[in-house]
Amino acid sequence: MPTREDAGDLTLPCHPYARTLRQNPQAIATQLAEVLGAHPLVARAEAVAGFLNVRLHWGAVAARVLPWALTDDAARGRSDALAGRKILVEYCSPNTNKPLHLGHTRNIVLGSTVAALARAAGAEVVQINLINDRGVHICKSMLAYQRFAEGRTPEQAGRKSDHYVGDLYVQFERAFQAEFEASGAKDRGTDKDAYFNTESALGAEVRRMLMAWEAGDADVRALWRTMNGWCETGFDATYTRMGVRFDQIDRESQTYLLGKDLIAGGLDAGTFERDPSGAVVFDLARIGLEGKKAVLRSDGTSVYTTQDLGTAVQRLDTHGFDRMIYVVGNEQDHHFRVLFGILENLRPEVQGRLFHMSYGMVELPDGKMKSREGKVVDADNLMDDLHALAYAAAKERNPDLDDAEVHRRAEAIALGGLKFFLLKFAPPTTFVFDKERSIAIEGETGAYCQYAYARAGSILRKLGDADAGVEPDYAALTLPQEQAVLKALLAFPGEIANAAVELKPNLLTKATFEVARAFAGFFNCNDARVIGAEPGVSAARANLVRAARRSLAAGLELMGMTPLEEM
Repeated sequence: MPTREDAGDLTLPCHPYARTLRQNPQAIATQLAEVLGAHPLVARAEAVAGFLNVRLHWGAVAARVLPWALTDDAARGRSDALAGRKILVEYCSPNTNKPLHLGHTRNIVLGSTVAALARAAGAEVVQINLINDRGVHICKSMLAYQRFAEGRTPEQAGRKSDHYVGDLYVQFERAFQAEFEASGAKDRGTDKDAYFNTESALGAEVRRMLMAWEAGDADVRALWRTMNGWCETGFDATYTRMGVRFDQIDRESQTYLLGKDLIAGGLDAGTFERDPSGAVVFDLARIGLEGKKAVLRSDGTSVYTTQDLGTAVQRLDTHGFDRMIYVVGNEQDHHFRVLFGILENLRPEVQGRLFHMSYGMVELPDGKMKSREGKVVDADNLMDDLHALAYAAAKERNPDLDDAEVHRRAEAIALGGLKFFLLKFAPPTTFVFDKERSIAIEGETGAYCQYAYARAGSILRKLGDADAGVEPDYAALTLPQEQAVLKALLAFPGEIANAAVELKPNLLTKATFEVARAFAGFFNCNDARVIGAEPGVSAARANLVRAARRSLAAGLELMGMTPLEEM
């Protein structure tokens, strides 16, 4: 693209080709200008200081671009960039001891959008949710239920079921904190984790409960099934509200033993070794790291990596995937480097097929979230808050509108704003979530893009069928604002394909916003009237509006947002 405003619409620096062609850059640019100058889409081509500057004939460009943009799915970002590939996307992966929170929300939005982009690029996609439904953290909530809940169900407590379980988890942590402070362990230099594992009465009860679960104790298993059911029912309601679905649900209780046979075979083959304690370990020097990673404890029990190894191989054998994408926060970067390294030693065919989509944390204005302290923004509460803000703004704009319709629009603006805000930052970025900013109708927001879509629809409704049968005069589309929309339409599909291939969903938000911004410049331009213009010009501009609206709809839908006819 040109770096100077007067350089034209396209610029090509010819300096990189000088050595290969054995000509100076200006001579190369001059020859290219002579060739391109005769092209019907080029109004002017000139050579300046070794650069080829091209100014397009936008009327001719419009005559080709708009019919394509109105009919071809490629203009909406559909491509074959990943055609023939099977891609698995694992995301969400909640624990069944608390409701989904803002961090999960970013994970879900990233994972579902990556899946939508891959599907738009022609891939076969399987969306997987691995639910962490067993372990110490689950038993903490279960023990709190036995101690504090007095047998109440979520309905009897008046709480959404996953929130009810989360309340119990927080109650356990408060009880443990009180026990820890009363014990004097801190004064003796013992930290909380060590105290939990060695001295704590509550910790001992949790461990006994976990051992009883692993032994298949009927009462413990019954309570576990009940409480997990409460949590998963609550999760499902949140997924539904967010418009998210999974093709496959895996549960840690069903997968935690996977990998043991794989490790036994690897031990025989020399991939693993036993250390003096009896644990089975992998020498990380084999993958360029230091130390050794235990994959089985000395007592033969599995660790988290054991499960991940078994799950990955099971998925490879079941799905024969071309790519497995794990959407997991950046605190697990080392874990996945180790996991992938071990897998490539065990199953060399997975090399290059595994990808950790690492992302930064979402922070609150007052710092990081802490689940065990109850210092989190629950996803449901956040969506409710955003809905309330969007409802108030929509009611102010439309005081006489039916209340149910105001709520419908508010929900679309709230969830759209949330998704757009969480996607617009490159995945590795850590940022602070701003509720008010996320649903603002001005700036780089979801509501801004929804508003552009609604304005386009309003123009077309007012136009009606006035341009039916009229030959569009595309040569009249010479205004900079019209050209800006055409440029955004041309750039849109390439950005969508890049977003899919490079796993950069922020390119999707950028491309959609650029169409919205260009269109805003067009509909705010007094000289670019659709209604009231000469018939051929009106028909051409109407098609420009239709094309922009079509691309906006495609971008919004890929983000899981609802296009609105009216705001």
